[in-house]
Amino acid sequence: MLDRKNIDRVFQENLKDLEIEPSKKVWNNIEHSLTENRYKKTITLWRRLSGVAMLFVLALTAGMFFYNSNSSVDPLNEVTNSKTINSNNNKVTPINKPTEKQKIELAQTANKKRPTSIKKEERIFVKKPNNNVIVTSENISSVYKNIENKYIIDKDDFIDELKSDINVITQSETKKIIEEPKTKNWSVGPTVAPVYYNTLQSGSPLNDNLADNSKTTDDALSVGVKVNYQLSNKLFIQSGINKVELAYNTKDVNANLSSAKFAYNNINTDKPGVILSPIPKNQSADLPSANNLNKSTLNGDINQSIEYFEFPLEMKYSLLDQKFGVNLIGGVSTYFLTKNNVSIISQNEITSLGEANNLNNINFSGNLGVDLDYKINNSWYLNVAPMFKYQFNTYSNNSGDFRPYYFGVYSGLNFKF
Repeated sequence: MLDRKNIDRVFQENLKDLEIEPSKKVWNNIEHSLTENRYKKTITLWRRLSGVAMLFVLALTAGMFFYNSNSSVDPLNEVTNSKTINSNNNKVTPINKPTEKQKIELAQTANKKRPTSIKKEERIFVKKPNNNVIVTSENISSVYKNIENKYIIDKDDFIDELKSDINVITQSETKKIIEEPKTKNWSVGPTVAPVYYNTLQSGSPLNDNLADNSKTTDDALSVGVKVNYQLSNKLFIQSGINKVELAYNTKDVNANLSSAKFAYNNINTDKPGVILSPIPKNQSADLPSANNLNKSTLNGDINQSIEYFEFPLEMKYSLLDQKFGVNLIGGVSTYFLTKNNVSIISQNEITSLGEANNLNNINFSGNLGVDLDYKINNSWYLNVAPMFKYQFNTYSNNSGDFRPYYFGVYSGLNFKF
């Protein structure tokens, strides 16, 4: 009986020397399979690297766009002085509110450099406003805890706000502002003043005998042009030219008139043969006292009319400069005589006695007054100025202690430029 052997052992014994070689086709298929896998792995790695690079570029672009958008945020329009603040050894310096000139210069610079299509964002504040602003280049959150009741804004945002004024002020408006002066220092306007003329003492420049006679003034007027220049916020200088008409009457006078060429004359005029004297108290002022062939007597009032061209030079100091202004005025005036006439008014008739020969052609006055202004707008203002003017060097001699002065209320509409 045959021995039974394990089937596995039979195969092992019979096939232990058997060697089988794969065919060439099999080896070719294996090699092709290995090459294809290597190529696929290379393509997959390149695609992964490309994707990472694209994500990096997109992230960088988004970051730059976000930074530019944040840099265009508007800061506050009002900036006031504030103390320097130290936080974590970092200095925070407050910035004063820019002047109009600085805004214009920044606007012009921004017009050249800044793109016209910058998008503006709403301002974001971290505290309730109290008209104070802190401008800092540090992190706002690090400064916030040390600041009370103030705005806190980023320094770059603040600078961008100054540049962004180009959106409010157009180029044409900017040019117009540059061409116009900020302050209008000059002003000019007409002046009209009723004038009251009188003397500080009861003398008479025509005749010493008439010193005690009562005197009255006629209606007088000053008309001219005033020019004013502002030296500083408080100080002004003004001048101009005025035509001044003055007149006064000496009451109750006897005038003896002679036609003789070399007759005696006791009046300071250039007409000979005139003798003036007060009317006696018991004599009527309406009737002549005597008459003959060579002499006649007139009773009435002596009138002296004087006209000058006045050139004032005055300083004005401002006490109040608002809608309603108050100023003090002081100075001097120079007068050039243009009219000089003496006449007697008797029974509604006027008889000329010539010109006063002791009246100087040039004389002066000291001026003192108050100037009141009412501003209508930036270019026009109304002006009223009560002025007292005391004259000196008016008469050369024989003035009889006659010390003239006049008081006028000058008014006019003035234009500033």
